[in-house]
Amino acid sequence: MRFEDLAARLVAVEAKLANLTGTTVNTDSATSIDELDARLSLVEVQVDQLIAVKTQEHVDAIVAAAAQAVDSIQAAVEAVVALSPSAEVPAAADIVADVVAAQVEAAPVANEEVADIISAAVQAVVAAEPEVVTDPVAITAAIMTAVADMPAPAPEVAAEAAAAVAEIIVAATGVAEVAPEVHAEIAEAVATPADPVLDAFEARLNAAEAKVDTLLGK
Repeated sequence: MRFEDLAARLVAVEAKLANLTGTTVNTDSATSIDELDARLSLVEVQVDQLIAVKTQEHVDAIVAAAAQAVDSIQAAVEAVVALSPSAEVPAAADIVADVVAAQVEAAPVANEEVADIISAAVQAVVAAEPEVVTDPVAITAAIMTAVADMPAPAPEVAAEAAAAVAEIIVAATGVAEVAPEVHAEIAEAVATPADPVLDAFEARLNAAEAKVDTLLGK
């Protein structure tokens, strides 16, 4: 009986996911533990992907938006923190909230390259596991890695991008200011050339994604 209940619940969850993604769903219940495991594993992957996309959309919107009123700031912060792995760990959730709130309160970023780097740095904090978020060295490393993975911005805006990343590290670690050696590491991460192979894949994926969204009426 318990197996049948779990299988039926899984079908219901699959149906909700299909509704979110505009896809079809297998309405037949799993008939074995192996099938239940395989289908649940797929659901878990899809949920993680949807959360990652939704989180990135929130962060991108925050970085691009003008500073907001206090009540709007709180709502925006809560929406992002709720999607973070740190949501249920108060110490980590507070750090994520501080990082997101700093961006909500900041002036909008006009340069797209700078905005992308800021979004990547913030997303690194939001998406990190709680034990990483609460470890200043680990979260700094996570931010650096995320920034280095982004395409290098034009030289004339590199300093602006680096300064913004430094502010995110300050918010994430609670230090009064970033040490000179960390500033040097940030500058290096910002200037790191992107992987041209991954750039090509990203361009293709962007095109395909846009077409799929058009087909789904988004």
